[in-house]
Amino acid sequence: MTTTFKEALYFFRKNLLKLLSYTFAIGIIVILLAQLLVPLFFSGMSAEEISPESIRPFAQLMNLLIKPIYTGGLIVLIFSLATGQGKGIYTSLLAGIIRWPYMLIANVLTSLLIFVGLIAFLIPGIWIFSRLFLVPYLVMLKNQTPFEALLTSFQYTKGYTLTILTDVFFLVLVFILGIVILSVFQLLYPLVILLFLLLFQTMAYVVYYRHYEILLEKNLNQDAIE
Repeated sequence: MTTTFKEALYFFRKNLLKLLSYTFAIGIIVILLAQLLVPLFFSGMSAEEISPESIRPFAQLMNLLIKPIYTGGLIVLIFSLATGQGKGIYTSLLAGIIRWPYMLIANVLTSLLIFVGLIAFLIPGIWIFSRLFLVPYLVMLKNQTPFEALLTSFQYTKGYTLTILTDVFFLVLVFILGIVILSVFQLLYPLVILLFLLLFQTMAYVVYYRHYEILLEKNLNQDAIE
């Protein structure tokens, strides 16, 4: 386990309650929003007529609406906890809402590039991820546009691929271990799996934030020298 991963894990454990509170608040919002949109989206359809195929477009719509806000607010909350600013759930969530269009475009662009890389061959997709993982942090914390963030991320992560992928490897191990534990204790219920995925995603963003701190400091020092 790398030093960076250990530092991120310590931060995650130390701030677990605050991070979980944010995730819980988002969960409530999603449930309330779904309650409002479901009758409109499935108007005139009975429960028997609703199939997985008909639910998929609704789930994609919810993902477009919520994920940029959730991840943007989470990044702001992590930054706040790391820097001792003490921003609460409401302030972090508001930041995610304000930057939603930028995060949406950033998510679409990075996902598309990574997906193309994975289709072309697995390794290019992994390499593209290692060069673009800073994009949401630059969009939220540096107020960059998605295109500026793409260029900056490529610049900052030059020669850093192996470093970030090492911690991604440990994240994958944690994910597999978590699934194995849930399976052994027969806890593979949809709600439990959802909670585990949210918890794992939060931990992943904490790990990526620690690398963001390192790369930001490194490049700022280089700029000062030049």
